Amino acid sequence: MSLPRIHSLKRPAIERMLLIHKALQRGGFPNCSQLAAELEVSTKTISRDIDFMRDRMLMPIEYEASEHGYCYTHEVESLPTIDISEGELLALSVAQKALDHYKGTPFEKPLANAFNKLSASLPDTITANLTELSDTISFKHGQLSKLDEDTLKIAIKSALEKRVLRFHYKKPGEGSLEKRVVNPYHITNYLGKWYLLAWDHARKAMRTFLLARAFQLEFGKETFEVPLEFSVDDYLWTSFGIWSPTGNHKVAIRIQPGLAEYVSENIWHPSQKIESNDNGSVIVHFKLGGLEEVARWILSWGNQAEALAPKTLRSLLKHQAKSIVDLYS
Repeated sequence: MSLPRIHSLKRPAIERMLLIHKALQRGGFPNCSQLAAELEVSTKTISRDIDFMRDRMLMPIEYEASEHGYCYTHEVESLPTIDISEGELLALSVAQKALDHYKGTPFEKPLANAFNKLSASLPDTITANLTELSDTISFKHGQLSKLDEDTLKIAIKSALEKRVLRFHYKKPGEGSLEKRVVNPYHITNYLGKWYLLAWDHARKAMRTFLLARAFQLEFGKETFEVPLEFSVDDYLWTSFGIWSPTGNHKVAIRIQPGLAEYVSENIWHPSQKIESNDNGSVIVHFKLGGLEEVARWILSWGNQAEALAPKTLRSLLKHQAKSIVDLYS
């Protein structure tokens, strides 16, 4: 579904130039007064636009004194700034659909406005093709978490300005809130949920916070510097999902033949290595910073996946499997 146009927006310069271009194409020697009335701007604005088109875009515009208006001295098919290739059009359509990922966040309205301005500057033929492509492509995102708009704004501002952040946090399964003081390093979105990666002052370690569980966020007066050795890519790379790393684990999982092809054709983690067996099964190897999330992944495949290493992972799965059996007994 294409985004609706927002007609109350101030008409951007590129859109005005496009309409001036179309008026010159039609002929009739339009002048600044006529164009200003049509575009609802001042005559000075139109004069500046025409000067820019002639002097900076090198378009063949001349003023015909006898007709009291402007004209092209030779045929012009399109503005040079709005040429767009098939690949760029496809990329633009994909980007438009990807905006759905930001629904319910502070980015939704500004992104929609920016895209509407961009779309308004394109020729009608390109806009039509963009709409057709939009109906052909779709994204299916993970489930969004409920998040107060101010919470995300404050977290992002705190990380950008490198200011200490204070808030109350609710751990899963706990009723009471816990005070946290952190240095916010990075904000990330994982499967539709927003997380804060931060150095926890009390624990003197990195922690990952689901922002939907953070309340009463406040900026601190103190500032901080992100350590040079910290890399958000490295930090997230060790995790099978989003949880904070707790160790260094070499994981091996046997995948039965019925599921082996599907697992092999997907990249589940950057450290992934796959070992094929003669019976059609495969062994998947990961190097991970935590085991809880990969344990859930293994359990999701039922008896088609078996953890071989490490022993702590097998023990964790045995305990969780027993809990499931007890639940249904």
